[in-house]
Amino acid sequence: MRINSFKDNQEEYTQYLKRRQLGKRTISKYISDVERFYGFAGGRAIDFETVAEFKESLLRRYKSATVNSYLISLNLYFRWCGYSELYMSLVKCQKLYYCPSELLREEYERLLGYTVSHGELRWYLVMRCLGGMGIRVGELRFITAESLENGCAEIHYKAKLRHVLIPDALCTLLKEYCEAFGITRGAVFLNKKGTGPVDSSVVWRNLKRIAAAAGVEKEKVYPHNFRHMFAREYMDAFGNLVELADILGHSSVETTRIYTKASKETQRRRMEALKL
Repeated sequence: MRINSFKDNQEEYTQYLKRRQLGKRTISKYISDVERFYGFAGGRAIDFETVAEFKESLLRRYKSATVNSYLISLNLYFRWCGYSELYMSLVKCQKLYYCPSELLREEYERLLGYTVSHGELRWYLVMRCLGGMGIRVGELRFITAESLENGCAEIHYKAKLRHVLIPDALCTLLKEYCEAFGITRGAVFLNKKGTGPVDSSVVWRNLKRIAAAAGVEKEKVYPHNFRHMFAREYMDAFGNLVELADILGHSSVETTRIYTKASKETQRRRMEALKL
């Protein structure tokens, strides 16, 4: 496998990533990261020294987590090429035992309240699905008219299949929404033209817009943070990490633990409440 030019390998590598059933955004990032490395190399021989220099250049500009995301992309590509000697070790990061931007329940309810008072039923229901079911933004397309019949969404995501229950009250609201807009089959949340599921970027933009209007910190309001909020609320209420991992679709409860971290402020309040 030739490694000095990415153009020779890009199409074949892209097909490899697709066969691994990775999402479009993930594939795009992997390709973009490798392209950036080759741009840095500037035609030089691709060897360990060049890769090490690239890593150092990243460390001067980015935080450890960002550097590691680039290295993961490169290491995957080098493994595919059969050049394991080019592997770069990841930067060791100190684990955070708190969530730096926790979306609080009262903030979630403020966002919901804004959409209700301003007649934005669609975004009210989108947030209810994200926050009340713990699903990913890319999984909204599996909330279909058919899934409302038995109150259970069959989600195919990241080469996994799981079934997520739709709370009864939410299911009733979604049925009413479908009836009002003539949605009898397929995704409930459609794009502007009504030809397919709403795009994740559209969800992101509207959540930021609603956050600004509702007086909630925009940095806290993004789709995946609703999933984190759901996880914390579930653990606070029921304390069953294994059950929560099953709902979220995690293969390891260690991943689920990350989702249940509280903010520094919440941890501080809990410690103060101990009065020790």
